[in-house]
Amino acid sequence: MIKEKIPVYRMIVFFMTFLLTVGLFLWMIKPFFSTLILALIMVGLCYPAYQKLIRPCGGRNWLASGLICLAIFMGIFVPLVFLISSLSVEVAEFYNYLRRELTVDTLNQLIAAHSSKVGRFTDLLDHLGINYDLADIQNDIIRLSKDIGLRAYNWTRSMAGQVMNFSMHFIFLIIFVYFLLLEAPRVKAYLLALSPLPHKQEEILLQKFNDMTVAMVVGNGVAAIIQGIVGGFGLAFFEIKSPILWGTVMAIVAFIPFIGISVVFIPIGTYLLLTGEIGRGIAFLLSFGSLSLFVEYLFKPKMVGDRVKIHVLLIFIAIFGGLATFGVLGIIFGPLITIAFLSMVEIYHQNYGKK
Repeated sequence: MIKEKIPVYRMIVFFMTFLLTVGLFLWMIKPFFSTLILALIMVGLCYPAYQKLIRPCGGRNWLASGLICLAIFMGIFVPLVFLISSLSVEVAEFYNYLRRELTVDTLNQLIAAHSSKVGRFTDLLDHLGINYDLADIQNDIIRLSKDIGLRAYNWTRSMAGQVMNFSMHFIFLIIFVYFLLLEAPRVKAYLLALSPLPHKQEEILLQKFNDMTVAMVVGNGVAAIIQGIVGGFGLAFFEIKSPILWGTVMAIVAFIPFIGISVVFIPIGTYLLLTGEIGRGIAFLLSFGSLSLFVEYLFKPKMVGDRVKIHVLLIFIAIFGGLATFGVLGIIFGPLITIAFLSMVEIYHQNYGKK
């Protein structure tokens, strides 16, 4: 049987219609695009556990998927709502504390107690040709501290106000995960059928994405949570103001390679040393330094292993670029986009570069 040749104009009309429908569909799901991506990531992580649950559930796939979704709800949604509520209260208290305690009089008392150190600091600045007197120091400290407190206060108020929006997206996330677990093989086959790449290259991309997901969520994610929780309890033990706030900041900055929680505990420890609490400051720095070294150089490499080999510079670019583009979710999306780019470059070199 001779296959009829399709006229060119029909092909043009078809592809124009096809691209139009694809564009309209993507535009329609744009409000839930991030939620859908997170659902796909969670399905990739939870699918092995889902398969193991099917047999104990008597072969009832719906029950196994429901149990996975219940675990996600109890393990993520409930702690996050509690954290946001506690964080809102604590940041408000911290902001009021700064407004109440950080005044010219309190700074004068602090400077008077350490006049020799302040004198050496101003002498050093004069020697460097920098005109910076005590009034400038006082005003800058007050302005910077209150500005940071106000920004944090406004951010947490915004977060608290968006709890309803977050809850709605989380409900959609649970629904997506539930049905994607049930239809995972079909969804995978359907998406791969749309790809023009050879099957071998598709498998390479999927493996790279799986490795990066495990490294980011299981490795870096668990490490960040550990540092945030232990750091929060440590801050409370050392009687540092607002332990939940700074513990949350530690969990976020823990994703940054090599720097991590040092951007929080080093300034606090330095402040304790400068205010004369030498023993407390040294104990604080040693405790949090040990926590950071243990997680970064023992726990995290053990969890991640050799799954992902990316230069540290690319990690910095991926995390900060992702944060600037996607917000907090950029911590996950940035590295995933980077690994997709690197995987495509690797495929190009292996299959097309020499040709």
